[in-house]
Amino acid sequence: MTRMLIALAAAAAASTPTVGAKIRTGFQPCGVAAYGSYLYVTNYGSGNLTRIDPRTNKVVRTVKVGHGPCGVVAGGGFLWVENFNSDTISRINPRTLRGTRQIRVGHKPWDVDYAFGSAWATNQLDGTVSRIDAKTLKVTTTIKTGGNPTCVRSGAGSIWIGSQGTNDVYRIDPATNAVTAIDVGKGGELCVDAHSDGVWVSNDVDGSVSRIDPATNAVVATTKVGTAPSDGVRGPDGLEWIPNRGDGTISRIDPATNAVVDTFSVTGTPFVVRSAFGDIWVDDFKGNQEWRVHVH
Repeated sequence: MTRMLIALAAAAAASTPTVGAKIRTGFQPCGVAAYGSYLYVTNYGSGNLTRIDPRTNKVVRTVKVGHGPCGVVAGGGFLWVENFNSDTISRINPRTLRGTRQIRVGHKPWDVDYAFGSAWATNQLDGTVSRIDAKTLKVTTTIKTGGNPTCVRSGAGSIWIGSQGTNDVYRIDPATNAVTAIDVGKGGELCVDAHSDGVWVSNDVDGSVSRIDPATNAVVATTKVGTAPSDGVRGPDGLEWIPNRGDGTISRIDPATNAVVDTFSVTGTPFVVRSAFGDIWVDDFKGNQEWRVHVH
C-alpha cells in the first residue's frame, strides 16, 4: 500500500489539477458529501441542501434544512447535516429528501461526522461533542473537550476534533468516550483529517499543517502551505489536499515526504474540500459555486 501511494503521488506531481466545472449552488456552500449516485452540498447562507448529479454537473434538487447548515456526512443510510444557527443536526433520507428529523445538540454545532454507529457533533460554544445514537436519534453522551471544537473526523480507531482557543486537538475513544488532548504547539482554527498513517491538522493562523502520529499522539512533521488553510481531505491521488481560504489556493502534500507537491489557484474562498466520484469538490464559501477539480 505504501509503495502504491508513493507511485500515485509521483504521478500526481507530474501535472497540476484543473477546475473542470463550476456548478451554481445556493449562497455560501459550506459542506460536501456523496451518497449513492449524487453529491450533496450544504449552503450556509441559503439554509438549504443541494443535490448535484456528477454525470451532468447539474443541480437536480434543492431542499430546506436548518439555519446555517454547513457540515454534512453520509452514514447509516442517511445524510447528517449540522445547522450552526439552529443548534440542531438534521437527519435526512437521501433517497426521498423527505421526513427530515431534527436532533437538538449543543450551542453552535460546527461540524458532524458518522462513525461507530453514532453521529458526532462538535458544539463550538459549549466546548463539547454530542454523541447521537443512530437508531434512537437521542444524544447519549455529551463529551467535554475544551476550547471551541471545530472539525470532526474519524480515523485510526478514534474520533478526532479540531478546535479554536487552544493549541489542542482532541482524540476521543469511541469505546469509552474518554478524551485525550494533543498539543500541536500553536493555536488558531484547527481542522483535522484523520488516517491510519497520520492525522493532518491545518492551522489558519500560521499557514501550516501538522501531522500527528496516531500511534504516539506526537506531532512528527509541520509543513507550510498557503494562507489560512482549512478543512482538507485525502485525494484519490494519495495526496493530502488542503484548501487555503485566505489566498484562493489549494496545496497538495505528499504523505511519503511531508512536502508540498504543488499549490495551485482556484480563486474565490475554498473552505472545505472532499473527494468523490474520482475528483475533488471545493466549496467557494463566499460565493455560490461548487467547483469540481480533476485529479490528473
